[in-house]
Amino acid sequence: MLKGRARTVTIILLTAYTVLMLYFLYIGFNRASDIHDGGYRYNLIPDGIPLYLPIGHNLKIWFFNFANFAAFLPYGILVPQLFPCRFLRFISIFLVSIVLLETVQMVTHLGSFDIDDVLINTLGAAIGFLAQQLVRPPKDSVKGLSKIVFITILLSIGTTVTIQGVNHLFAQATKIEAGKEIGLHELRLKSGSVAWETGLTGFEAGRKEVEPQMNVLSRNNSGNCTFTYQLDGKYLTFSSYSAIPDDIFHGESTVIITVDGVEASRSTYIADGKEREVPAYSEMDIQGAQELTISIMNEDQNPNINVLMWDAILTEIKK
Repeated sequence: MLKGRARTVTIILLTAYTVLMLYFLYIGFNRASDIHDGGYRYNLIPDGIPLYLPIGHNLKIWFFNFANFAAFLPYGILVPQLFPCRFLRFISIFLVSIVLLETVQMVTHLGSFDIDDVLINTLGAAIGFLAQQLVRPPKDSVKGLSKIVFITILLSIGTTVTIQGVNHLFAQATKIEAGKEIGLHELRLKSGSVAWETGLTGFEAGRKEVEPQMNVLSRNNSGNCTFTYQLDGKYLTFSSYSAIPDDIFHGESTVIITVDGVEASRSTYIADGKEREVPAYSEMDIQGAQELTISIMNEDQNPNINVLMWDAILTEIKK
């Protein structure tokens, strides 16, 4: 246990470190720009602990994930030396604190509640706790601190390799393969109305020739329409192209894609004289989704749609 001056200095440093952590959690990374977002963002289903070696991965994403682990090692190392406690008590208090911080991020729209973050933060604190437990007193000497740092590094590397291996085995065991591609026009509508064309002819969009391969939204659809398809969890992905064709010189439309009542995509397309936007491609994961809703809204007086959607495809889950 730290005593005297070492204890005082450690408390000051840990407090300053905590303030810095709170800054990054609620202010840093331009979090205020999302404060006007109307919905709560959260992930309650673990998708594997995002901890792995940097080899063969995007270094920026790897660093962000590893920082979520390493940033909480000091709490596991120092808190038990300031306030002696058993592992179960320490990790329980830490877990409650992290869940509270993540919840505040979500309700203030300064971030999201992510169960994966909770897991990796807690793992970091647990490894720090284990590292300092493996070193015999005195732990506040240069020799003791050096041993703690060395053991922390070894445990962190070992944990990373182990977690990466477990994630790989889990991914292989739960891997879902893509099956046949189905055009959206082949599904029966659950609600709303929409017309698709399958006698396909090319058109220009963004000064490029477009040749639809499966379907294209009919230009005779109303400029404001909403239609819903029943998916019943049978599909893996939904993809489509969209743009305002070049023969519409002035128009503005917004396309909103909603999956199971949650907005998954919102895109606005504008044609203004000679200014043309190139076709946009979008693909989203809809694994397990029950419903897919598409809303198209003209922001002008055109009675028919401005924006076209084509090659709107659902990929089945291979049985």
